[in-house]
Amino acid sequence: MPGVKVEAVNIQTGVAQMTQSDSAGFYNFPALAIGHYNISFRKGGFQGYQEKDLMIDVDTALRVDPVLQVGATKQEVTVTGAAVHVDTQTTQMGEVIGGTEMASLPLNGRSYTDLLALQPGVVPFDVAMFGHLTPSNFLNAGVLSMSGQRDVQNGYMVNGANTVEGNAGGALIIPNLDSIAEFRIITSNAGAEYGNYSGGQINVATKSGTNEFHGSAFEFLRNSDLDARNFYSPSRGVFHQNMFGGTFGGPLRPNKAFFFGDYQVTRQVIGVDTGNILVPSSAERQGNFSDRANLLKGTVVGPYWANTLSTRLGYAVTVGEPYYAPGCTSSANCVFPNAIIPTSAWSSVSPNVIPLIPVPNSGPYFTTSANSESLRDNKWAIRIDGNTRLGMISGYYHHDPWVNTNPYNPSYGGSTVPGFPNQTLGKAQLLTLGITTPISTTFVSQFTASYTRNKN
Repeated sequence: MPGVKVEAVNIQTGVAQMTQSDSAGFYNFPALAIGHYNISFRKGGFQGYQEKDLMIDVDTALRVDPVLQVGATKQEVTVTGAAVHVDTQTTQMGEVIGGTEMASLPLNGRSYTDLLALQPGVVPFDVAMFGHLTPSNFLNAGVLSMSGQRDVQNGYMVNGANTVEGNAGGALIIPNLDSIAEFRIITSNAGAEYGNYSGGQINVATKSGTNEFHGSAFEFLRNSDLDARNFYSPSRGVFHQNMFGGTFGGPLRPNKAFFFGDYQVTRQVIGVDTGNILVPSSAERQGNFSDRANLLKGTVVGPYWANTLSTRLGYAVTVGEPYYAPGCTSSANCVFPNAIIPTSAWSSVSPNVIPLIPVPNSGPYFTTSANSESLRDNKWAIRIDGNTRLGMISGYYHHDPWVNTNPYNPSYGGSTVPGFPNQTLGKAQLLTLGITTPISTTFVSQFTASYTRNKN
């Protein structure tokens, strides 16, 4: 039926959009924001028709076919609590994870990427042959195999912005879990607007403010009261993790402009077990290696080094002379008789470094869990939405700075003993601006610009 006036009203914000059916009786709302809607149909000489509480999810399309009966203008048919609508407009396969599921399931770290494996076709297996960067230094980057594709071939979006980490794939931006309205995982048959990635497409939509003020607060605590000590460690390492924060949103101008902000703090202290680290014994700290004489292998190479040793030791050292040989007790047969290296042969740095190396406390080894790794993460974001003459304008800014301090750093050539900590600084930022402008009943202009920055 042509000329039917159709109105879709967002229940939470009161923002209304209107269109009209064409000559063939078709109508379309090309770009509705996610949320709950009431949709009504009216035409002169016919009873009105309305369906209430329709849910629009991320990357979904609903079809409502009303039947208008001839009748008085004031008569209206209202349908409330209709059956679950099935998306029959697209062929893409996937699942929507809403706020209820995210809040109900226990997540260590409060990262939405931990829920990706709930979708059929997603294998929680990380190859990452070149490694990948970890969001906030401890969260799941979402480097998973989807639909049989490589784990680095997945696309991640937040409020329409590409947030794929450019080094080795994975998600760069992990919003506060309480700020996410929902996210959708598309595992196959993605729409034409997606490209570049042959694996899954993950689209995250954050919450927007409404016509009412709403807020929430939370804290999650973990500690080591029920933990056991490492088998080789003489004591139990500490473990304290506090994650706390909140959200707050509401109207800047009812039915016109809205805001929503969130803040999350993570404080984590984890005792690090060194394991058994072989360190110099008391005798070796004085230069006596008789208990491990087999370490003094090799021979003197080059005349310069031979002359240097001769000067420091006070006796002749020749090129090709062994540093030590079994049973050697004279400098005539080896450089270091009795496997003893005199302090005169030490470099000028050695006497200052040796006191920094701990003494053995477990046989020939040193082990401890007294030194802790710490993480300080302060994550926040703000979103502003406005219904203007140009259309819906939306801005979003996410800021996530963190500092990780590790008492050891053997992975990057650092020390395995206390006293030489390593500190890593990181920061992830995302700024998006979107403008959705209806041009006609069948054409809409949607513009999205984003800026992403990562320091890790």
